[in-house]
Amino acid sequence: MIRIFRHFISRWSIMLLISESLVGVMAVHVGVWIRFAGEAPENYSHGPELLMRSLFFALVMVMSMAATGRYQRVLDDGFSAEILRVGISFIIGMVALGLLFYVFPDIFIGRGTNGLAMAFAFVLFLAIRWFFYHYIIDTDVLKRRIMIFGDGEHARLVLNLVQSTPFGVTIVGCWPTLGAGRAVPEALVVDGGADLLDWVIKYDIDEIVLAMDGGFPTMYAKEILDCKGRGVKIVDLPGFFEREKHIINMDIITPEWWIHNSDGLDQGSGREIFKKIFDILLSLLLLAIMWPVMLLAALAIVIESGGRGPIIYTQERVGYGGRVFKVMKFRSMRTDAEGDGVARWASRNDDRITRVGRFIRKTRIDELPQFINVLRGEMSLVGPRPERPAFVNVLKSKIPYYSERLRVKPGITGWAQVRYGYSASEEDAAEKLKYDLYYVKNHSLFLDMLVLIHSVEVVLFGSGATAPLNQGKRAS
Repeated sequence: MIRIFRHFISRWSIMLLISESLVGVMAVHVGVWIRFAGEAPENYSHGPELLMRSLFFALVMVMSMAATGRYQRVLDDGFSAEILRVGISFIIGMVALGLLFYVFPDIFIGRGTNGLAMAFAFVLFLAIRWFFYHYIIDTDVLKRRIMIFGDGEHARLVLNLVQSTPFGVTIVGCWPTLGAGRAVPEALVVDGGADLLDWVIKYDIDEIVLAMDGGFPTMYAKEILDCKGRGVKIVDLPGFFEREKHIINMDIITPEWWIHNSDGLDQGSGREIFKKIFDILLSLLLLAIMWPVMLLAALAIVIESGGRGPIIYTQERVGYGGRVFKVMKFRSMRTDAEGDGVARWASRNDDRITRVGRFIRKTRIDELPQFINVLRGEMSLVGPRPERPAFVNVLKSKIPYYSERLRVKPGITGWAQVRYGYSASEEDAAEKLKYDLYYVKNHSLFLDMLVLIHSVEVVLFGSGATAPLNQGKRAS
C-alpha cells in the first residue's frame, strides 16, 4: 500500500492505472497511424495537438474504468467477469467521449480514429489485466512478508484480515508473547528460543505488526528497535487495519491513539472554504445535468400515488456538531409508513416502499434533492450519512466513538456508503462507523474525489447500495 493524501492505495491499482494511462495515450497515436496509413496531416498527427488529444482520451478511459471499480477492486471476480466490466467501462467511455467532443470540438480525433483507438486500447487493457491476474498480483515473491508480534486474539484478527484480503501479504509467523492465551495455529508460532532479530533476518521479514493482547512487553523494546534499524517496518494493530481494509476498528483503538492520529480533524479554514466552494459548484453543475431525471422521478411518484402525498419528503437528521436539520429526498415510501410516529429501521423487501421508491432508492435518485441541502450548507457532497435523532441517541450510548462522525458535515454519499452500504440495524451502524471514522481521520479533497468516482459504480451496479443479505435496507 502507498499513502497518497492520507489515503492508502494498493500498489497494484497504481501500477494498473499508470500502465493503462500510457496505453490510452499510445492508442490514439496508433489509431491515427492506422487511419491515415502513416500519411496524416502534419498538424494532426504530430506535435502538441495530438498529444493533448491522446492525453484527453487516456484520462476519459481511465476515469471510466475507475467509475466501474476497475482500480478499486482489482480482478476480484476472476478474469471472465473482468472482461465484462472492462467492456462496460469502454461503453461508458465511448458515450462520455462523444458528449465531450461535442462540448469541446477542438479535441475531436475523428470517428474512425476514435474507433480504432478504442479497439486497440480495449485489447491492450485486457492483455495487461490478464498479465497482472496471472503473473503479478498474487505472486509470492512480490508479497510483503509479515511477522505478527503476538499469538493471542489480536494476532488472530490479523490472520483473519489477511485471509479476507490475500493479495500483497504473506504471514510468515507469529512471535509468542507472555501471558496471552494462544489463538493462532501452532504451525505459525515461532520457536520461543529464537532471537528476534536473527529470525527476522533469516526469514527476510518486511514488516512486523504489533498485535499483543496486553501492553507491549518492554523486554522486547531493544530488539524491535534493532529490527526497525535494519529497515523492517513496524506497524501497530489499528494502523494495519487502516491500511489494509481502509477502516478504523473501534474495538482495538484507545482514546489516546485516536487523539494522536486523527489528522483529518485539523483541516484549517482554507481547507473548509475550498471544500465549500467545491461542494457548491459541483452541486450546481449536477443539478443542471440531472434536472430531467429529477423531473421524471417527480412525475413517476405523482402517477403512482394518484397525486396523493408529497413528492419531496423531509425528515430530521443529525448533522455537523450534533445540529438537527431537515434532509430532503424524493418520497420512496407510502405516506403512512410511520403512522404511529415511531422511528424504525427499514427491512429488506419492506412493504412500505413503493414500486417507484424501490427503483429510485436503488439508483440513488431519491437522494438528488439533497443538493439543496448542500447549497444551504447543511450537508456536503461527501461525508458520513446523517442519521435520525432517535437512532443517534441510541447509537451514541451503545457504540464507542459514534459521536466522532459528527465532527464533519454529513454527505449525500460517503466512504461507508460506497464500501459497505446502508444501515439497517445497530450492528450495521457499528460496521459503517469503521468506514466513517476512516473518512473523519483521513478526509481530503482527494478522498472526496475517490468517493464520488466510487459512487458512480454504486449507481451503475448497485454495489454498496444495500446491506448484507441477512440484513435490511436503510430507513426512509
